Amino acid sequence: MVKLNVKQKSSKPTNKQTEKRNPTMSKQFLMVVGFIALAISVMFASQIFETNDAGYVQVKQSAGTGTMSVRTEPGVYVQMFSGIKTYKISDVYDFNNGDATINVRFNDASTADISGQIKFRLPMDEAKILQINQDFRSYEAVETDLIRQVVAAALKQSATLFGSEEVYSTRRSDFIDLVNQQIQNGIYGTTYTESVAKDEDGNTSLVRKVAVRLDAAGKPVVSEPSTFRRYGVELVQLVINDIKFDEKTQELIAKRKEADQEKVVAKARAERSKQDALTAEAQGKANVATAEAEALVKKKTAVIQAEQETEVAHQNALKADQEKLAIIAKGQAEAEAAKLKVAAGLTPLDRATIDKDTAIGVARELANLKFPTTMVISGGGSDGKGTSSPIEALGMQAMYQLSKTMAADTVSAKGKE
Repeated sequence: MVKLNVKQKSSKPTNKQTEKRNPTMSKQFLMVVGFIALAISVMFASQIFETNDAGYVQVKQSAGTGTMSVRTEPGVYVQMFSGIKTYKISDVYDFNNGDATINVRFNDASTADISGQIKFRLPMDEAKILQINQDFRSYEAVETDLIRQVVAAALKQSATLFGSEEVYSTRRSDFIDLVNQQIQNGIYGTTYTESVAKDEDGNTSLVRKVAVRLDAAGKPVVSEPSTFRRYGVELVQLVINDIKFDEKTQELIAKRKEADQEKVVAKARAERSKQDALTAEAQGKANVATAEAEALVKKKTAVIQAEQETEVAHQNALKADQEKLAIIAKGQAEAEAAKLKVAAGLTPLDRATIDKDTAIGVARELANLKFPTTMVISGGGSDGKGTSSPIEALGMQAMYQLSKTMAADTVSAKGKE
C-alpha cells in the first residue's frame, strides 16, 4: 500500500510571505527605529561623552554613585550622564569698569575707586581642585567669591597704612607691593600711633601713623591667613591701572600740589639767591686776589727796577771812580813828564816851536787890536807933514822887543808848569 505524503498548506502566511507581500512597510519601520535611535544618541551624546580642552580642568560627579573625580589632561572622556564642572586653569580677573572697581579708604579719611586686573592660576592638585569645587561649585563663583574678595581685602587693608597724597605722589609702588604681599601671605595686623609734629613754619599738627605689626623676628604678623594659599591659587601678576580719588580729595591734592610747586619754586629761588651770593663772594675774593696779585707784581717790578737802577748807579760810580783814577793817573803822568822835561831842559826843537807859536799868537792878538787910524805927533813925521801910522809911531824895534818879552814870559810859564 502506497502511502502518499501530502503536505497540507497552512492557511496562515509565513514571515517570508509577509515580507514579500509588505517590503515597503518593513523598510519604513527600520528607518523610523534608526531615526529614533539617532535622535536619542544626538540628544544624549553630551551626556554620554565629554571633552576636556587644553587649559581647563574638570570635576566629574558620577551618576548614581556620586563619586568625585578630576580630569586635568585634555581629551574625550565617558560621561554617562555624570555631572561635570569645568574650571580655567589660568585666567585674568578684571575689576576695571563701573561696579567692578574696588572702593578703599586711606588713613586720612579720603576714599578712592581702584581699577586693574589680576592674573591667577588654579592648582593642578586634585585634592585642591575638589576642595575649590566643593566650596564654590562653579568657576564664576571662584572669580567673584575667591579672587575678587582676596584682592579687595588686600587693597582695603593696605590703604589704611597710607595717606592719599602718598599713594598719589611718592609711595604708589610701596602701596602696590604691600597689596601683593597680603594677597599671597594673608592680611597683616596693624598698629596705630599718634604724635605731634612741627612743620618748617613752626605750625604743629597731629600725625596719625598706621604700621604693619611685626613679631619678635621682625616679620609681619598675619592676622588672617591667605585664602590663595589655602586653596593653592597662585598670584601671577597684579596690575593697578588707576586710583580715582573722591572729588574733595582731588581738590585737596590739587591745592597741595600747587602749594608744593610754589614751595619748590621759592626754594629754588632761595637756592639761586644763595648761589648768586656765593658767586658774588667768590667773584669778590677773586677780584681781591687779582688786585693783590697785580699789586704784588707791581711791587716786585718796582723793587727789581730799583735794584737794577741801584746796581747801574753803583756800576756808574765804580766807573766814575775808575775814570777819576785814570784822569788823576794821567795828570800825574803828564805832570811828571813835564817836570822831567823842565828838569832836563827844553830841546832846541821845543824852544823853536814855542817861539814860533808865541810870535804867531802875538801877531794874531795885535791884528785884533783896534788903534786910531791917525795919530798927530809934533815934530814932523816921515812924510814931512807931522803925521805917522801907529806902527811907525811905536817903532819896529819896540815891536820886536815886545815880542821877545812875551815869548820869554810864555817859556817861563811853561817851565813853571
